[in-house]
Amino acid sequence: MYLSHPVRRIRDDPTPGESVPLVVERAASADPDAIEEAIADLDGDVDRNLGFDAVLVTVPETSVAALTERDDVARIETANTISLGLDSGAKDDADREAGGDRS
Repeated sequence: MYLSHPVRRIRDDPTPGESVPLVVERAASADPDAIEEAIADLDGDVDRNLGFDAVLVTVPETSVAALTERDDVARIETANTISLGLDSGAKDDADREAGGDRS
């Protein structure tokens, strides 16, 4: 599974009470419904289908580690990493991607 650097940082040091928009690409043999159910079980939301076996989701940062352990996920990146241009928290995400302070 590929994890972008910001996703790895969030996985290793999540901020309780904060959520993060992610792009989750499922593995070739994965059931799309299973991933969507897993997102819901992690108190997250599937915001939209992006095509190419990927969905835009929002999950609590504290749930990212569990998401990265799934065998049916091939890739996880923050939404801003792939330039989806999300307005909410764009500065914080840009700072995080640059390795800046999260406070």
